[in-house]
Amino acid sequence: MDGSAGSSRTPTRIGRRQFVLTAAMWPALSAPAIARGTDPAWRMVAMDYFPPYNYVSGGRFMGIDVDIMAEAARDMGVRIEFVPLPWRRSLMAFQSGEVDGMFQLAPTAQRFRDWQMVGPMRSTRVVLATLAGSGVQDFTGIADLRGRVIGTVNGFTYTPEFNTAPHFTREGSVDDETSLRKLLLGRVELIVGGQPNILHAADKLGMRDAIRILPTPLDVQPRYTGFLREPARLEKAALLQDSLARMQMDGRIDAILHRNLAQ
Repeated sequence: MDGSAGSSRTPTRIGRRQFVLTAAMWPALSAPAIARGTDPAWRMVAMDYFPPYNYVSGGRFMGIDVDIMAEAARDMGVRIEFVPLPWRRSLMAFQSGEVDGMFQLAPTAQRFRDWQMVGPMRSTRVVLATLAGSGVQDFTGIADLRGRVIGTVNGFTYTPEFNTAPHFTREGSVDDETSLRKLLLGRVELIVGGQPNILHAADKLGMRDAIRILPTPLDVQPRYTGFLREPARLEKAALLQDSLARMQMDGRIDAILHRNLAQ
């Protein structure tokens, strides 16, 4: 996943909150080509709060990546049971085999080595943001960050160079909103994150005009769905890979992104 946001809730099992998607719940989408309604639902875990990509609102699990997975379920003719959990618990549920798969995952060499990574689902622009009145106008590389204090989200991975660079300070927070508050208070000089996530958090806090996104992104990264390398789950991975490829080619993923990010 892009990273983690903490939570004080501590269930021992993952059945705390689950959302089952069936064809009848998505009447605006085309009917699936194959009906497997009697088969067990795919249990897919994701962060419970990572707006605008996935979050719970009004008792519904929603967001861009939830819409992408929902459309893939329609395309494949399967049911998906979404299991929203805090990031670290999502990883535990996935690695223990309590769920079939996990989305949305940033690419790392270890993840590609250990898991079956399917996708990409979409890409995200990883950026640095600062206060609107800051003297920092842009950056050309990691070396430009020397000596600075940069707000990050605990457990998130950004780029290998950023993750390991020794010449600046990382100030961790539980989420992007907390990083933005630290920026406003002067506790950090910059924050790093997905551009839609930062802007969504800024809008929620009423501080969109108080911040500025640096023009040069830190990276543009694809996001994936992960499966354990077990026969039944590898079969699901292959089905989802084919579905995402069709959705990329016919523009359905672009339409979902445009519909959500244009709001």
